[in-house]
Amino acid sequence: MSDRRYFPVALALALLMTGCASHGLLQNSSMKHGFNVMQHASMSWEDPQARRSLREMVSTGANAVVLISFLKQPRPDSVEVTRSDAVSVNELKKAIRYARELGLYTVLKPQILVQGSWAGDVDPGRPQAWHQWFENYSREIVAFARFASEQRVQALVIGTELVHARDQVDWPELIRKVRAVYSGTITYAAHNVEGVKKFPYWNMLDTVSLTLYPSLGSSGSRDDMQLYVDQAVENLHQAVSAYNKPLWVLEFGMPSARGASARPWAWQGLRHAQVDFNVQRDALDIWLRALDKPWVDGAFIWVWYSDYKPGRINDADYTPQNKPAERIIRRYWN
Repeated sequence: MSDRRYFPVALALALLMTGCASHGLLQNSSMKHGFNVMQHASMSWEDPQARRSLREMVSTGANAVVLISFLKQPRPDSVEVTRSDAVSVNELKKAIRYARELGLYTVLKPQILVQGSWAGDVDPGRPQAWHQWFENYSREIVAFARFASEQRVQALVIGTELVHARDQVDWPELIRKVRAVYSGTITYAAHNVEGVKKFPYWNMLDTVSLTLYPSLGSSGSRDDMQLYVDQAVENLHQAVSAYNKPLWVLEFGMPSARGASARPWAWQGLRHAQVDFNVQRDALDIWLRALDKPWVDGAFIWVWYSDYKPGRINDADYTPQNKPAERIIRRYWN
């Protein structure tokens, strides 16, 4: 007897299995999920090998990418804001082109580098100094908006973790300027759940977004980290329930360093830290499951590099590349 009449059933089963595999353990299949991707000092985006790194990122099951570029200022109290040469325009164009060829949803996130400090410490002080700072900052962000429009980037982050600037400057004016030259999705990355609660302009933006690095306790045990993550996600849900907007967790992550669970945001000193792959593996496993909610529209791990080789045996950095955490991500997304 011919088996031809059983072919539709077999095909349906095969397609069903393929569909399940394509989402791995992920329940919210419509969620944008991927990595913050940064140019590594050892490999420019213009190097053809950098495309290999993005292909490997896509093979984890990622369907979106946050591309990092930089502004800079010399001190937290400076009014000078200029474009950093850490990633050139041509390098960034190449990264966007690779991402588009790979079918990724693209987000451009300019971040401020402050020598010896971070964006949350930016504070020029006096009102007039704040005005000067914001004029310079706005000039650079509007330039990024024009660039994003030209390069067909789908979303733009107009600020990241600018804790003091939140209440000091005219964000509505900057939002209007950006919308005049860019028609894609725009958002702001608040600092942790408290930053979401305190930022007053979500109604003018397309998504509510944040970076999420709460302490997960000092023990590093899976059970303890689970409790801290569950509480953080519950707090986040309560904070965003007042807004009728999609939610993007634009950054979450964990260094593969001993003791990193207590202060996951602390990147200084990682070069000399003792490597602990287990704490990173367990933390990312917990976060991936906890953020797999219908009310979360985007979740992006920090960080994936343009160089496909980082993450080897002595690396305590945030990247999960070539570490046990990468296998967890692949199992979850793919």
